[in-house]
Amino acid sequence: MKFAKYQNHKESVGLLFWQSSMLWQRKIKQALQKYDITHTQFVILAVIEELSEQEICITQKKISDFSMIDVMTVSSTVRLLEKKGLIFRTPHKTDTRANSISNTESGKKCLKQAVNAVEKIDEMFFFADKKENIQFRNALSELLEKNLK
Repeated sequence: MKFAKYQNHKESVGLLFWQSSMLWQRKIKQALQKYDITHTQFVILAVIEELSEQEICITQKKISDFSMIDVMTVSSTVRLLEKKGLIFRTPHKTDTRANSISNTESGKKCLKQAVNAVEKIDEMFFFADKKENIQFRNALSELLEKNLK
């Protein structure tokens, strides 16, 4: 592109990150079709499980904060997951405006199977060398930290 600072598109970190992310997401989407869940649904089920292991009262806001999925998307996805019988909501103990969200046994079973599929995709997609994966993970963590400030 003549008005970009790069000589060619392969020098753009942003574009390469976008392309890699899109390709990875496409592979994840394909793997999750078998379980009849979307990537967003998978992430929300996983976040609920992670937060429940920390004995935190799980609300849509906490799911949104943890996953960085916008609140409206979390809201509509939670409704859909509830219709599918993968999660359930109960009234929050202290906040009358909120619900506490948990995975059902069916949701946990689905998540357990889906996690195995997603981990296989990750193993194939990312670096074969453990050290390279650790370096990549650390670089991503640094980017998150830098940009959350």
